[in-house]
Amino acid sequence: MERERVTVEEFLRRYAAGERDFQRIILEYADLSGVELQGINLHGAQFSYVNLSSIKLRHCNLTAEFIYCNFRDALIENCDLEWAWFYDCDLRGANISLCDVTSTHFIRVNLQGATRRNSGKDPCEYWDVIREDGVFVPGFTINLYIAERIAEGTTKGVF
Repeated sequence: MERERVTVEEFLRRYAAGERDFQRIILEYADLSGVELQGINLHGAQFSYVNLSSIKLRHCNLTAEFIYCNFRDALIENCDLEWAWFYDCDLRGANISLCDVTSTHFIRVNLQGATRRNSGKDPCEYWDVIREDGVFVPGFTINLYIAERIAEGTTKGVF
């Protein structure tokens, strides 16, 4: 199945008309800041250079690629992020809660000030990430706090 390129106007028009299945769409250079979306399916979609700041996403399938996207102060609640990819995204101040983050990939992402509550299953993968507390974690890890645990000698059960 080929991906479908859509404009932000078309995306919002279709959503307002009741459509919720946006699998494999491509949305680029768009502004969705402050929009509230519920129950959408973005499986296999690709968002590039999209402003998603202060967006409210609830009960959505976000198994997609997000490249250079701004999720600053976003609310992402009860969403499926399993196998989602975040490349060079700004998630500062985002509130991510009750989400399935199984095997989610965060690559060169800023999580400073973000809140991630009751989300998880399998570990996420992180590359060159700024943690919630502002500390930069270079390289690859599945645990953003492992270096501190190693230094403290409290790694038992982490691996």
